[in-house]
Amino acid sequence: MKLLLFFLLLLLFSACTGSLTSDQRKKIKENMKQGEIKKVSDAQLTEAAFDYGRKIATVIFAKDKTFTNLRLQDSLSQVYGVELVSIQDSNKSLRGVEKQLLEAYASQAHDADNVQKMGPDSLLYTKPLMRERPDGSTEFIKAIGIRMTRKEIILSIKE
Repeated sequence: MKLLLFFLLLLLFSACTGSLTSDQRKKIKENMKQGEIKKVSDAQLTEAAFDYGRKIATVIFAKDKTFTNLRLQDSLSQVYGVELVSIQDSNKSLRGVEKQLLEAYASQAHDADNVQKMGPDSLLYTKPLMRERPDGSTEFIKAIGIRMTRKEIILSIKE
């Protein structure tokens, strides 16, 4: 009986050596890297916001040119950690910056994307959807708004 107990204890101690698998080591290193403090200038943050927003907008335009597929919007919001919003006259829940951008896009009818600060910890990337009229001029329909946190943008920066 004592011999059996001895072998069980020996087996227990040998099983608990504290070694990690390579996958566990990778996850720990990734978590440590995410926890590192990064110094990012405003210019780098803005450029990263443009890159991140353009990446998401490319996916949207590839799958939903009219920006009406709510399922796609929900799934992209979860995957990228952002909030997608349709910036148009009928949307009554727009924030101040979004209302100003709506007015600017509607009055100037240009298709340039834009990044604006929305507060101390978030940015807004916008990309307008335009329609060409029969006379060759362009008409603003609505804009894709991508609300991003600084954290998501900083984590998207590759060194």
